Amino acid sequence: MAFIKPKLTPKPAWLLTGIAASLFFIYHLVYIAGGSSSAVPHLFYLPIIFTALTCSWKCSLFTAFFSGLLMSEWLMPLSTDPYISQSTHNWVIRFALFVAVSLWTSIVFEFFNRRSKLYQEQFSELSQVNQASLHALVDLAELRDSDVTGKHLNRLEHYAKILTEHLELDEELASNIMKTIALHDIGKVAVPDYILNKPGPLNDEEWKIMKEHPIRGAYILDSIHQQVKITNRAVSNYLKTAREIVLHHHEKYDGSGYPYGLKGKNIPLSARIAAICDVYDSLRSKRPYKPAYTHEEAVDIIAQGRGSHFDPELVDAFMQLADKFDQTWEQYGTSAQGLTMEQGSFQFYQQLES
Repeated sequence: MAFIKPKLTPKPAWLLTGIAASLFFIYHLVYIAGGSSSAVPHLFYLPIIFTALTCSWKCSLFTAFFSGLLMSEWLMPLSTDPYISQSTHNWVIRFALFVAVSLWTSIVFEFFNRRSKLYQEQFSELSQVNQASLHALVDLAELRDSDVTGKHLNRLEHYAKILTEHLELDEELASNIMKTIALHDIGKVAVPDYILNKPGPLNDEEWKIMKEHPIRGAYILDSIHQQVKITNRAVSNYLKTAREIVLHHHEKYDGSGYPYGLKGKNIPLSARIAAICDVYDSLRSKRPYKPAYTHEEAVDIIAQGRGSHFDPELVDAFMQLADKFDQTWEQYGTSAQGLTMEQGSFQFYQQLES
């Protein structure tokens, strides 16, 4: 049986005890039913198959041997009333069937288990390729904004982790926010370079084009739904969170944001969290049209946006975690390179300072 790999993980004692108890229980059922001539002995196949699926081929083979012993001509008569002993021929055939079912189940299970692992490995590699492709698209969008590096995206994930852990969000939602927050400005691929890198304020027409990038980004994600039939709930939730962040991270709590002017709790939580993370990092970053703010200045600006730009509860949480945000910036930041700070956001903070 070298072609079947035994499972190396030790099984809990209660599982093995339960299997042994089931064998003795079935043995007594067979005896009460009148002996081996009844149909009840077929119940022995259940623990034999069960052990093949949950333990190992060795455990299943031992169960088959023990079952055969319990049904031997010495321990189980052909009939109890009247008492008639089994023939050796009948017992050997049943014993062989027990062993055959054990080995066959183990072989088939191992075959499908290996196929499953192969598919899992292929799926994992494909998932990594898809994730890398997605991040490459994000990098393409970000690199069109002058002097941007992937460190910005890396920091956003760390900021999101700090906030979501503090808020004790659902584990899946927290994970999705951390994984998809890097996609927030993916719609920038549709914004002309002269607007992205303009050193001065945007005019009305340029500002109108800039405000379209969340919708463009959501359109990119919607195209995935249109081209691929998604039935897995986890994948669907992942894309849902990504779309919320991409489409709504420029909405403001007082309803003055874009693209739809959503207000308060109507803005998805994921987008409200992304807004604080992105704005903090943007304020700390040096750009051609703005200096890098200090941590204290960035915290003060976000505090001023409480209830207007940002969710008050999230700002309160941010204020408690501000030192951790600063530590993340110091660990992963760089003062030599600028990061994402849109012209419109900069104008907002200019107004705050004035």
